[in-house]
Amino acid sequence: MRDQIGHPLLVELYDYWERLRGEGALPRRADFDPAAIPRLLPYLIINEVERAADGRMRFRIRLEGQAVVEARGWPARGRYLDEPGVIVLHDDVLGAYAKVVAERRPWYSQGTFAPDRLRAGMLHRLALPFAGADPERVDFIVVGFIHELASPAGA
Repeated sequence: MRDQIGHPLLVELYDYWERLRGEGALPRRADFDPAAIPRLLPYLIINEVERAADGRMRFRIRLEGQAVVEARGWPARGRYLDEPGVIVLHDDVLGAYAKVVAERRPWYSQGTFAPDRLRAGMLHRLALPFAGADPERVDFIVVGFIHELASPAGA
C-alpha cells in the first residue's frame, strides 16, 4: 500500500500507523497521538464507527483539522458523514469506509476535487483502521485528507 500513496505527508501518516500496528492486525485508537505527527494535524479527520442493532454503520466526525474544514467550506465536527452536505464529493466514500471496517485494511484514493470554482484541485485521502476496546474490531477510521488547490486560471 505504501508505494501507492501519492503524497509525502500521507506516507508519513501511513508509516506512523504501521509503527503503532507493530505485529498486530490493528493499532488501537488509544495509542494514536495526533501530537506525534504535528505536521499532519491540519489534514486529519477522526471518524468514529457507530453500529446500529440492525448492523448498519454510520461514521461520526470526532476531529477534523483546519485544512479539512477549509476544503469542505465549513466545520462538520460531531456530524455524520451521511448527513446532507457533509461529504462534498460523491465518490462513494461511505462504501470505501465500510470496506475499511470489513477488511480491516487501509484505503487510499487520489483525484480531482472541485466542489466549486474556488476550491478545485487535487485530493489525496488515506483512511486507516483503528481498534477501540475490542482489538479485532474497527471502531475508528483516521483519515489524512490533503487538498492541493489548483492555481487560478491566468495566475
